[in-house]
Amino acid sequence: MTSKAVLAYLLIACYFIMERLLRVGDKALSLQAGEFDRGSSKVIWISGLLGIILILFAPMLNVNQIGDWNSGYFGWLGLLLMVIGLVLRYWAAKTLGRFYTRTLQTLENQQIIQQAPYNIIRHPGYLGTFLMEIGASLAIANWIILIVIAVMGALSRFYRIQVEEEMLKTVLGGQYIVYSQETWKLIPFIY
Repeated sequence: MTSKAVLAYLLIACYFIMERLLRVGDKALSLQAGEFDRGSSKVIWISGLLGIILILFAPMLNVNQIGDWNSGYFGWLGLLLMVIGLVLRYWAAKTLGRFYTRTLQTLENQQIIQQAPYNIIRHPGYLGTFLMEIGASLAIANWIILIVIAVMGALSRFYRIQVEEEMLKTVLGGQYIVYSQETWKLIPFIY
């Protein structure tokens, strides 16, 4: 196992510790899906769990030369993406504060948060975890796992964002529609 893979695993552990520490209140810690969830929390969790399993499984594939590649600088780029993703996820969660929950649900007095990074991207937390997944895939140097995680991560987030946006438009109405016209869903200038 390479030093880049070990560092990737340590960053994944930091992510889980950070996620637990940032959740404030019963609703934030609850795994009970809200009425608008439509299974999107399960889709995200399954995608994330499969991604972690694949990343943990990668050294066995690499030893047998299945999908491994000499990543060189791409491994370091992967670690940099992981750090950027971790920082972005932290920033998004801290900015949301008590509105940061595990499942799709709205809280009493729900409001639109428009402080950075939410003034540019509506779902920066999802972008942060996606960057972490792509970065970990680069750090473990397996192109098969990189492709699977990229496709699985993109599809699960597209579904989750679609469901979440419908919920927020229903709950927050015209205010959210105006906000969504002024910001990007996930990637500035692209999506």
